[in-house]
Amino acid sequence: MAKRKTHEEFIEQLNKVHGEGTYTPLEKYINSSKKMKMRHNSCGYEWNVIPNSLLRGIGCPKCGIKRRIKSRRKTTEEFVKEVKEKYGDEYTVLGEYKGNKRKLLIRHNCGKCNNYEWEITPNSLLRGRGCPACNNKEIILGFNTIWDTDRWMVDLGISEEDAKRYSRCSNKKITVKCPDCGKEKKITVSNLYSCKSIFCPCGDGKSYPEKFIMSVLEQLDLEFETEYKAKWSNNKRYDFCIKKYDCIIEVNGGQHYSNISNFKLLGGRTLEEEQINDKFKKEVALKNGIKNYIELDCRESNLEWIKNSILHSELAKLFDLSKVDWQQCAEFANKNIVKEVCDYWNNRKDNETTGNLAKVFNLSVTTIRNYLKKGTKLDWCNYTANFGKKVEVFKDNKSLGIFSSCAELERQSERLFGVKLLISSISAVCNENLKSYKDFTFKYRR
Repeated sequence: MAKRKTHEEFIEQLNKVHGEGTYTPLEKYINSSKKMKMRHNSCGYEWNVIPNSLLRGIGCPKCGIKRRIKSRRKTTEEFVKEVKEKYGDEYTVLGEYKGNKRKLLIRHNCGKCNNYEWEITPNSLLRGRGCPACNNKEIILGFNTIWDTDRWMVDLGISEEDAKRYSRCSNKKITVKCPDCGKEKKITVSNLYSCKSIFCPCGDGKSYPEKFIMSVLEQLDLEFETEYKAKWSNNKRYDFCIKKYDCIIEVNGGQHYSNISNFKLLGGRTLEEEQINDKFKKEVALKNGIKNYIELDCRESNLEWIKNSILHSELAKLFDLSKVDWQQCAEFANKNIVKEVCDYWNNRKDNETTGNLAKVFNLSVTTIRNYLKKGTKLDWCNYTANFGKKVEVFKDNKSLGIFSSCAELERQSERLFGVKLLISSISAVCNENLKSYKDFTFKYRR
C-alpha cells in the first residue's frame, strides 16, 4: 500500500505544480480524494477542491472561465470587419472590443448628424440598432429638435425652451400657451405635430386640411362656398363648392380610411359608417348636376401630403396650379380664422357688414357672426347681434330714411312706401346677394 502524503508533502507538491505561493490551503490535507478548501492568492477566489485535481494541473475555476472566455472572444479587428460587412463605411469603431455586451464608442459617418458619436453594445449595433440621433432616439440641438426641424410648432404655442428640448415625435406631455388667447393647456408633442392644432377653445373649428384648401382656392381667385348645403343634399354638407365649375371638394381625414382610436367615443362615425356616408353624398351630388366631384385624401396634416393629393386629383386638370404658393397655404392653415375675422372687423370700413366679411373670407354670414361673438368674449373685438343692423333704404339713389332693423322696415314699409318689403329680401340686398328688391336698395348702417 502506498504511503499517504502528509499535509506538508502535499503543499510541497502543490508548489512544484503551480508555483510557490500560488495557492493557500485553508484546511488540513487528509487524502488525495477528500475535498479541502483552497484559496487562489492571485484573484482571492476560494472554493472546495479535490487535492488530486490540483496536483494534475487543474487550477482556479474562476480564472479558468476567464481564460476560456478570453480565448473565445473576438478581437477588435474581427468586430470592425463584421461592422464593415454589415454597414460598409457608415460607421467607424472608435473603442476597444471587450465583449458582445460591453459598450464601446462608435461614430456615425453622416453629415446630417454631424458625425455623431455614442456608446453602444456590439450586439445591438450588429442587430441593426443604428445612430440614435438619426433615429430620433437622442435629441440633439442643431440637428433634430423641434427648433431645428419644425419651428412652426412654436407659432402654435410650444415654448422655445421645449422646442429645443424635444423632437416632433416625442410622447412627452408639455404645457403650451395659445398664441391667440394666452390660455395654457397640456398636450402631447407628437399629437400637436400630427394635428397641427392645440385644440384651444378660441379656435375656428376648421381642420388644417380645410384651411389649406381654402388658401389654394383663394390663390386661384375662385368664388366658392364652404360647408355647402343644397336643396337636394338631404341636409348633408359638403366641404367646398365651386358653382361655376359644378365642382364639389371633400377633404377627407384619416377617419375616412381607417378606424381612428377614440373617434367613435368622441361622437364620430365608425369607418364603415363614414364610407357609407361618403358614397351616399357622392351619388346624390352626381345625380344633381355636379360634374366634378373631388375627394382629397388628407389623412396626413402636412404640406407635402396634401400638396401631393391635390396635384394627383382632378383639381390639377381643372385649374392651373403652377402659381400656387404651397408654403403660403401651410402658413394660412396654421392661423386662427376667428382672430383673422375679428382683426378685419376691428379695421372694417364704415359700410362693411358681416355680409361683406362673409365674402372676404368665403364663409357663411352665420359663421362670421359666430366667430365675432366668440371674439367678443375673448376681447378680440366688439360685436353684438344688433350691432350694425340699422338699415338705410334707397330708391333712385336717394335715401328714404334709416330704420333700426330690417324687421322695423318691414313693419313700416307698406304705410310709408305703399309696398310690403320682406325681411329676407331686405337682408339679401344688404348682403349683396340681390342687387335690388321692388326697385329699392338697402344698406346696413352702424
